[in-house]
Amino acid sequence: MARAAWRLLLDPPRPAGFNMAVDEALLECAPSGPPTLRLYAWEKPSVSLGYRQSAPDWLRRCASAGVEAVRRVSGGGTVVHAGDLTYAISASACSGALPADLGGSYAWIRDALLDGLLSAGLRADRSPGRPGAELEDLCFASSTGYELELEGRKLVGSAQRRTAWGLLQHGSIRLSDDAWVYRDVLGLPAPPPPRLPELDRTRLAAAFTASFARAAGAPLRPGRLSAGELRAVRGRLSARQADPLAVAPLVPDRRSGAAGALAQH
Repeated sequence: MARAAWRLLLDPPRPAGFNMAVDEALLECAPSGPPTLRLYAWEKPSVSLGYRQSAPDWLRRCASAGVEAVRRVSGGGTVVHAGDLTYAISASACSGALPADLGGSYAWIRDALLDGLLSAGLRADRSPGRPGAELEDLCFASSTGYELELEGRKLVGSAQRRTAWGLLQHGSIRLSDDAWVYRDVLGLPAPPPPRLPELDRTRLAAAFTASFARAAGAPLRPGRLSAGELRAVRGRLSARQADPLAVAPLVPDRRSGAAGALAQH
């Protein structure tokens, strides 16, 4: 029997709070929607903090530097978003789209990303795991075996949030020189960036679309946010108005049709 199609969301650059609100809405609405791959960018240079990270002293420098700050619903360390490509995967816990265990789902997504990077001509590889104790609050200062690198330098950093009803994993693919954000805002040395050739992002997005379709054994069909997801996005944004680093509690939306709008062809 053929597997159910995944939904593909290719989003233009958006503000930091909006990007995180969409990812959170995908997780809240996962019970009633299809597995989803979202690829997106950031409207302004931004930094995202992990769910349990304390607010660092450098946050006060963000506004004057034109950098947005936001907190993720997932764990991990600080990620700089300045020219990166970001991905998000969401799926219902009962969909069977991803391995049920934590390690299995991380490995599945890692290998689908690796397939896409290789198809796009990047000689990426699985990371053996590299500790970075001195800069442990920075995502790209260390790596695990579930992440990807290029010539020994971390290329993809990922974090996951699991609930009783679904899974969200999102991550940053470091494609541009972002050292100035580390220097001028974080006041820290930048983790060595991967040495990359010129990249056509449209081609890279197409490579990921194909690689995830191969991994899933199902097509990825272009879609859009449903009415239920848009409602959830508005609610998440409202909760962030007073404090951009606030993350409202996650509440599952199991209503029929709450998620999963697919474009019809």
